[in-house]
Amino acid sequence: MSAVWALSAFVMTLAGGAFAFRYQKYLFFIMAFSAGLLIGVAFLDLLPEVIEIAHRSSLDVRGLMITMLSGFVGIFLLEKLTIIHSEKQHDTPGHRHNVGLVGALGLSFHSFLDGLAIGVGFLAGTEVGFVVLLAVVAHDFADGLNTVTFMLATRNSLWRTVVLLAVDALAPVAGALVANVIRIDPILLAYQLAFFAGFLLYLGASDLLPHVHEKPRAALIVATLGGLTTAGLLVYALDAVH
Repeated sequence: MSAVWALSAFVMTLAGGAFAFRYQKYLFFIMAFSAGLLIGVAFLDLLPEVIEIAHRSSLDVRGLMITMLSGFVGIFLLEKLTIIHSEKQHDTPGHRHNVGLVGALGLSFHSFLDGLAIGVGFLAGTEVGFVVLLAVVAHDFADGLNTVTFMLATRNSLWRTVVLLAVDALAPVAGALVANVIRIDPILLAYQLAFFAGFLLYLGASDLLPHVHEKPRAALIVATLGGLTTAGLLVYALDAVH
C-alpha cells in the first residue's frame, strides 16, 4: 500500500520539474516551505514515535540518537560525494558542469531513500506514514523543480534533463516497494525511524533552509514558518482523530 502512496511522490517530482520550466522564480518559496515541513515532521512526529517505541521495547535511547545522527551524516556524505546536490549555486557566471552518471546515481539514491522513508513510516503506523508522505512529497516537488533548474542552468540538453527527472521521480516508488518486500523486526523499526528522522532533518536544515538565508526576505521566513505550522497541525490533527 505504501508503494501506491509513493506514486504521489513520483507525480510531485514530475510536477516540480514541469513547474520549473515556467515558474523558477518561486523556487525559494517552495524550498522554504518544504524546509519547515521536513523539520517539523522530524521533531513532532518521527522523534516522538521513536522515543515511544524505545520506552515500549526497553531500547537504548542514546543508541537511537546515534542512529539518527548517522542518518544526518549519511545524507550529508551522499550529497557531498555527488554532483547535483553539492553544486546548488548554479547561477554563478561561467559555472558549467556536466552532470553524468555519478550525479544521476546520487540523485536517484537520494530519492530512493525518500521512498524507503515512506515505506518505513507506514510500517510504523498509518498516521506516521501519512505525515512522512506529506513531508517527502513536499520535498520531492522542490527536488524535481531544483533538478530541472540546475540541469538547464548548466546547459544540459532537454532530453538529458527529462531523463534525469524521470529517474528521480521513479526512485521513491522503488524505495517504498523495497520497504514492503523486506520484513522488518518491530524493534529494528525504531532504529529505521531514527535514521530517517536524521535524514529528514538534514534535508530540511542543511539542504533547503540555507536557501532562505541566501535571500532573507520576510515572505521566505513566513513560508518556512508555514511549513512548520502545517507539520504541527497535521501531526496533532491525526493524533486527535486516532
